[in-house]
Parts: sequence; C-alpha cells; structure tokens
Amino acid sequence: MDASNEPPIFDIDSHSQSLVNGSDINHLQYNEIRFDKLSSEDLKGKEFKTVEESDAFYYAYAKAMGFDVRSDYKRFSVCTKDKVTSRRLLCSAQGKRREEYMNGKRRVRRPKKETRFNCPCLFKVSYCKEKDSYIVDDFITERSHKLAETHESHLLRSHRSVQDAHLALATSMQRVSVKPCHTYEYIVDKAGGFSNVGFTIKDLYNKLDSRRREILLDGDAEAALAYMRGKVVTDSKFFCQFSIDEDNRLANMFWRDSNSLLDYSCFGDVVLFDSTYKTNHYEKPLVLFVGSNNHLSTTVFGFALLMDETIETYTWVLEMFISSMNNKKPIAILTDGDETMRRAIEVVLPGCPHHLCTWHVAKNARSHLRNNKAFSEFMHCMWDETTPDGFEQRWNDMVNTYGLHDKNWVTMMYEKRHKWAEAFISGHFFARMHSTQRCEGMNRYMKGYLKSGVKLFELIPALDRALLRLRNKVVEEDFRSNNSTHVLTTQLKNLEHHATTIFTDSVFEHVRKEIDRVGSLIISRSMSFGSIHLFFTSRYNSNNLQNEYTTFYHPKDNHHMECSCTLFECEGIPCSHMFNIMKHEHMTEIPSSLVLKRWTKSAKSDMQTSIPMNNVSNEAIEFARYGDLNCLGSKLSFLASKTKEGTDILNNEFMRLEPILTNLWKQEKEKSVSPDHCSNIVRDPIRVRIKGTQVTSSKGSKSQRRCGLCRNYGHKRPTCPQRKRGENRV
Repeated sequence: MDASNEPPIFDIDSHSQSLVNGSDINHLQYNEIRFDKLSSEDLKGKEFKTVEESDAFYYAYAKAMGFDVRSDYKRFSVCTKDKVTSRRLLCSAQGKRREEYMNGKRRVRRPKKETRFNCPCLFKVSYCKEKDSYIVDDFITERSHKLAETHESHLLRSHRSVQDAHLALATSMQRVSVKPCHTYEYIVDKAGGFSNVGFTIKDLYNKLDSRRREILLDGDAEAALAYMRGKVVTDSKFFCQFSIDEDNRLANMFWRDSNSLLDYSCFGDVVLFDSTYKTNHYEKPLVLFVGSNNHLSTTVFGFALLMDETIETYTWVLEMFISSMNNKKPIAILTDGDETMRRAIEVVLPGCPHHLCTWHVAKNARSHLRNNKAFSEFMHCMWDETTPDGFEQRWNDMVNTYGLHDKNWVTMMYEKRHKWAEAFISGHFFARMHSTQRCEGMNRYMKGYLKSGVKLFELIPALDRALLRLRNKVVEEDFRSNNSTHVLTTQLKNLEHHATTIFTDSVFEHVRKEIDRVGSLIISRSMSFGSIHLFFTSRYNSNNLQNEYTTFYHPKDNHHMECSCTLFECEGIPCSHMFNIMKHEHMTEIPSSLVLKRWTKSAKSDMQTSIPMNNVSNEAIEFARYGDLNCLGSKLSFLASKTKEGTDILNNEFMRLEPILTNLWKQEKEKSVSPDHCSNIVRDPIRVRIKGTQVTSSKGSKSQRRCGLCRNYGHKRPTCPQRKRGENRV
C-alpha cells in the first residue's frame, strides 16, 4: 500500500482544539467512519507517518469513546537507539489487581477502589522500514467496563494535562500571593466551564509542585545561590556574600542590589539594624538594614540570613554590609538594645554614635518601674532637652525619691545613658528616627509577602517583589512632589515658596511648622563680632530667659547659621529661630548652607537613577512578554467571540501560528544548553534555635496518640479492631 495515496488518517492540528475543550468529540472520524463505529478490520494494516501521529490518533479515539490510555511499551532500534520500532497502548483498565493486595490478612487500611477489569482493548503499531512508516498490527475495540460519559471525559487521567500557558499564569499569580485554587477558578471562568479546561485543580497543584521539585533538584541552598548568581549577571553592582559551616552547609548570607547601593550613597548616614524571625523553613533570623529617604519613608539597604545571633555572626554581617557599600560607614546607627549587636557594632564601627530605640526603652521602663510617678520621671529623663549636668541632677532625684538604688535595670540604663537620653544625644543627626519601629513596620511589610516556612529559593524572590513595590511607592512620592504645588499658608510666603521648591512634601510639612512658629518669636537682643552676628531669640511676651535661644549668623560664610536649640544638627531642617533671623535680614530664600541635600527633591540628582535594561532577568522579560501578549490575546478573543466569522478566523490563525511558535521555542531551548546539576557544593542549612525559643526536654519520648474508640496505642479510629468487630456484628 502506497502511503502517499492514502487520505490523512487523523488531522491532529484541526482537531487539537476540540480535544482540549471537549466540543464535537463525538463527531471525530477516520476515513469517514465515526470513532464509535470503528472496528479492528477498519484499522489493521493502516499506516502512520510517525509514532507521535499514531499516539495522537489513539488518544483522540480513547477520549471520544470515554476510556483512559496506558502505555504498555515502546521499543527502540538496537542500532540507532532513538528509532521506535514498536509501540503498544492499552486501556488503563487492562489487567487485574493481585489477590494479595485485595484480601491480604495483614491489611490495615481499606483497599482502594478497583480500576482494572481485564479490559482487552489495545492498539499496537510497528515500524516498516520499506515504507518508512508505522503499520497498525493490532486494534481491539472490545471493552469489559463502563465507559465515561461525554460530560465526564475531561476527568480521564490520560487526557488531562496542564498547558504551559496555564502553568505560566499560575506561576505568575503565585508570585503575587494569588493561590492556585483562585487561579484555577479564573481559568475555569475564562474557559466557560470545568469540562473545557483540560485538567483538574489537583493536576495544577501537582504541576506546580513538580516545577518546584525541579528547582530544588540540587538542594534549596544551591537553588537560592543560583538565583543570586543570576542577579549578578543582570545587575553588575549586585553584591552577595555567604559563608559555610564545617559540614559545608549554608551558614550566613548577605546581599544587596544596585538600587540599595544608590540609596545608601544618598541616605546611608543613619542605619537601622534589626532582625526578625519565623520568615523561613530553617528559622534563620532575617536581618534588615534600613534607613530613611528624602520622603521620610523607609528605604532598604540590604538583607542577611544568619545561622545564629552571636557576636561573631553579627560582626561578620556588619563587615559584609560596610564592604558592600564601598567601605562607607554610617555616621549613626540605631538598634533595639540587643547586647550582642552592641558589641559587634563596637568592633566594626568604633566611635559611631549608637542610639537605642526609644520605644523599647519606654516599654522596658514600664515593665521595671511599676510606680507610675517613677515611670513618668524616667520618661522626663529620657526626653527633656537639658544639659548632661541637668540630667544627672534629675536622675539622682528620681533614684533617691523612689528608692531605685538596688534596681539592676535602673543601674544598667544609667550606664547606657549616652545611648538613649536626649541630654547626651542632642546634636547628633539621626534623620528623624528615634525608634526601630520603622524596622518593625518593615518586618511586618516583608512578612506580608512570605508564607510560613518558605524555602530559601522562595524567600529571596519574595523579598525582591516586596522591595519592588516599596520602591514604586517612592516613585509615586517623587511624582507627587514634582508635579504639584502647596498652597502657601504662612506670612513668610517667599521663604515658604522657596521651601516648596526644594524640599519633598513630607519634609516641607515639618519646615512649614517652623516657619509658622516665627509669628510668636522676637529678637530680644543682638550683638556683632566683626562679620559674625549674635541674635537672642525668645517668645513674644515672655520674660523667662531660660527660653531664650542663641543664634550665630555668618553672612559672609554663605549665610550660615548655628542655633543653640540644635534642631538643624539633629533633624537637618532650619529651626524657627533661624527663620526669625531670615525675616529680620529680609531674606527671600533659604540659604543653601541650611539646606540638607538628603531632604530635597534632588537628593539623587548626582547619582545614576535609571536602571539599564540588561539589569532585568530573562525570566522577568519572559513574564512581561507573556503579560503583554495575554492582554492582546484577551482583546482579540473578546472581539472575535462577538461573531461566528470572527471566531472561525481567530481559530484558524491560532492553529496556523501554534506549530510556528512551538518550533521557534524549541530552537531557542536548543541554543541555551542547561548546565549539569552540581553535586550540592553548598548543602542546605539545618534549623537553628532562635532567641525566645522555648526549651524542651530531650529526655523521654514523644507521647503517642491514642485511638479515639478503644483508647489503646498503635492505631487510630478508622483502623480500630473494635470498629471492625462492630461492623461484622449481625
């Protein structure tokens, strides 16, 4: 028989769509014979060009008839090794379960339902070298079981598969915390029903899990490090450093990207350093390095995962942090008061002003000072703007009045007074940050992107997405500051207008408050020393000299000013006393010497703010392409669905383009040679014990569960012998 003269046995492309969505499934034909009318004689001796074509035919036949297909064998040529010589497909109900698995004496669980009924249905082809095609040797249509109805055919296992497009959609949705079950509902809604999807929700979960296991083939640590290596390729200034323990397990890891480097170069004068827990499967503490940007919002400088919380570990991560930032050190650092952090800071950043979180100090004070008056007095010691001598006097009065000499916590806090009392930290710049609540808030924000017990390879991309959204908020704040103007409300409109043009919206609100206070101030007296002028400012109608502030004015030194209130030194904005001098000197603009660039709209003007396109990963580019095409495809599908002609045109175009695009994808995959799997150079870390973990006794074994029916050990209610005796009772 000449295969070239035979009509096409089965047009795969023309029927592929109908096989997916289940429509017209009973109208499939072979040589003008309906599938349900085919007999062995109709098919024996017929030819298929390829084994794939024969498989496609039988799978289509099986779905049309309503049964599952199982592969029996596929034999290859001894010479070529890649040429299929014979292929046999069976009905999944072929064969019979072995008797020992049905009525085994030692069986505890109930046997699963029987799905094999010795069904003889099969399909076999063999390769004919003379004709260079596959000849049908055997085709049996008899069956020994009930077939699935048409509306049930989408549940047949061998005819279900998750398409790459649906997998890409589910993966993309999962990235933004949309659960697979919700994605599946969306796919069902778009397809017009469950029977038109082509797979079940369990199939989708299995496919996602299979993809996850492929990523973890070399281990979680290696998968995470591979992600980091990919970041290095796409971001030339990306920094990642890790250490391993004696068992070759991942111990500590620090990383930051080029955007963090840019932010640190502009706003890294003050750094908040804090750790959070329960963010990953290994319970490794996650350390955040954060700061305050020109909008007074949080900016992230870097992340670290630690093996423990010892001085050596904190020292390592601080050294990595400073090294990654071109050895630029902050001028101040803020922590929650952890002792190991403090000692590590003294090693890496000796002499750097270290401020304790005021919120934690106040919280500890409340728990240690039960007397409300003593607590109130302590808060005065912390916040009063006084001299160190004034602090000492008030502290001694508090200790003597409330009998706090023997309080160990009070003694410890006195030794640390230089780190929390306003009398000692006044004049130090902390970028308007006094507590680690900014870090606490950032921890809560980051945990919103993390599921409990995530692996490392999932944790790091999730943090990247959280960071991406955080940075987009900064772009929005930049846009609002640059594309809107404030309504002027003070009497010093020239100065106020100038402030609106240079400061961001958030900082401007604080500057405007200082301008507003000028109305209640007067210059009580002044004197000059050559080119330097000295002004004494006090409140209007106030004779209290203790409320008088001294301001030095240097008109020849770029109109520089210094005030005894030290607001400019502490917060970086001109104080009301300085604005009072500007009013006295008839200034219309704020001197540049009193404008701290980190608070201005142009804080990053000297830095490269644009990110080159090659800093975007290939995976991100693919997802972006997929999103664009998906939107375009949805639009075309909507328009085509309005008419039958439009639907036919779009269907034909899809069928024409599918093999072309599939071939392009195969060519692209052949170009990129995937590397061999490594032999776990870095092993996965073990779970660590974090601070606050409850101590459990290692003695004794874990208590066993009792049966809910007979209260004995070794089994549960469903397999209880008493239950079986009750079921056999007449």
